[in-house]
Amino acid sequence: MEKCIKKLLCMLLTLGLFFTSCPVYASEYIKDVNGTEIVNEEQNEKESNDSESNEYVNDNSEESTELYQNTEVSEYHDADVNEVNNKVDVDEKKQDEVGTESNEDKSDNQEDESKDDEKKDEHLKVNYVAHVQNIGWQNQVTDGMTAGTTGKKLQMEAIKISLDNTTPYAGGISYATHIKNIGWQKPVADGDISGTIGRKLRIESVKMQLTGELSSYYDIYYRTHIAEIGWMPWTLNGQISGSVGLADRVEAIEIKIVKKDDPNKPEITSLKSYLQGVSNKILTYSTHVQNIGNTAWTSGGNITGTTGRGLRVEGININLGQDSANALSGTIKYRTHVQDIGWTEWKTLGQYSGTSGMAKRVEAIEIKLTGQLAIFYDIYYSSHIQNYGWLGWAANGQTSGSTGISYRMEALRINLVRKGNSAPGNTSDYYKNKPVYTPKPSPIDAMSKSAQGKSSQTNWLIMTDTANCQVGVYSGSYGHWSRMALWSCGPGKASTPTVKGEFTIYGRGKSFGSKTYTCWYYTQFYGNYLFHSVLYNRGSMTKIQDGTLGKPVSHGCIRLDINNAKWLYDNIPNGTRVVIY
Repeated sequence: MEKCIKKLLCMLLTLGLFFTSCPVYASEYIKDVNGTEIVNEEQNEKESNDSESNEYVNDNSEESTELYQNTEVSEYHDADVNEVNNKVDVDEKKQDEVGTESNEDKSDNQEDESKDDEKKDEHLKVNYVAHVQNIGWQNQVTDGMTAGTTGKKLQMEAIKISLDNTTPYAGGISYATHIKNIGWQKPVADGDISGTIGRKLRIESVKMQLTGELSSYYDIYYRTHIAEIGWMPWTLNGQISGSVGLADRVEAIEIKIVKKDDPNKPEITSLKSYLQGVSNKILTYSTHVQNIGNTAWTSGGNITGTTGRGLRVEGININLGQDSANALSGTIKYRTHVQDIGWTEWKTLGQYSGTSGMAKRVEAIEIKLTGQLAIFYDIYYSSHIQNYGWLGWAANGQTSGSTGISYRMEALRINLVRKGNSAPGNTSDYYKNKPVYTPKPSPIDAMSKSAQGKSSQTNWLIMTDTANCQVGVYSGSYGHWSRMALWSCGPGKASTPTVKGEFTIYGRGKSFGSKTYTCWYYTQFYGNYLFHSVLYNRGSMTKIQDGTLGKPVSHGCIRLDINNAKWLYDNIPNGTRVVIY
């Protein structure tokens, strides 16, 4: 088009030059104001001069003049035309060169634009779809969107993950799920199903990673929403998200693929991306037992301490061997109720609660969980105590054992149970605060009738019937005594009878004896007359030398079962009235 325009301009220029070579004269006549033609004198004069000149030329040669005139005009015209044509040719050549360069540039630009378009089209997206309890397969989502549900308490049961890859890098995606009752399944890839369908088995955790060249240029981030906790922190590239050994369901998942150099990648924190459950195997405990010392560590609800040997527990230690990297938050706290001390301070994992070397019994215990441990688990514990044996299972901070009746704890069991699961046994009657023997007062009971006429400096009264070999323990006041316990006893035999009358308690001690025997826990009421235990081998609390009760047997004192003697020793204050008849 530009060439055509230039040629047209050239033709117009040539015509213009041709016409300028022809003289143009004004008209001979000029009209005056009235319209009358008047002669143009200047023009006539010019024509006269020209005529003379023409005559001179004609004399030489008309043909020569005509040739001269034509040659002059032609040369002038040809020169101009040639100049113009040469200019046009140069311009056309330049235009051709510019056009060639333009076409080359245009081609390069088109290639660059094509490459830019290709780059714009390059992407790596992750697509995923979840199979959810009571719903089935959901619609597919992509790149950071939520698959599954939150706030509905519905478990994910299966998942499919695939890539939309237009990058020049080869590779795919591999992923695996941890399933209830199954554990980790084998990894699958590129849209295959991981999990189960139709079996109502929850996904408990997931892990995934990119494969091939993709893994060198991209990272895959993911996080799971688990029951009782919510969204776990982001993790990436084959790490576990969810829980293991916790029996907790995954409810939802979000996945993103990000270039390794992308500054907008999800934040990876120091928080755990998955939680590790605990079991009775890693909950261990040990007791310090009278005459034995520290027992071996045990677990799984097994017994620590002794039964049937009458040995007191003096202290306890509890530990939990969690994987620190992915452990549940929180700890186990415990405290013991100790003879003459009461409740001790709360202790935590690995710390000893109780006494050692002081011969003081543990009477009760309380154990509780904190943090995430308390969210997912209940802790149960059962005590074996003096006179009662095994009590029911206490839980989560309840008191197990006894207080106020001076009964020793002899053994203990501890169980860690996932919330929602059944307790390990009976959960009633796990605490005692009254002695074993608590018969109801009888209106025809001679001892109780007699007691109502007695007074005491304390709220306690001790009645002893030597004929029937019984000791009655009363609580209250004059005229309002209630019998709290009735025990069999061994008063003085006929040759060494027990003193009779009304006396006052004024002393006590842990033991007395000879080279052959020991009597434990005496309470003194008159001279050398005492309430005390039956006879044991010297220094022993387990080997009884003479345990006779229910008939006159002593040298004047009143013998009792060691547990009842200990109760008097611990609970009946000085100044209490003692009536012996």
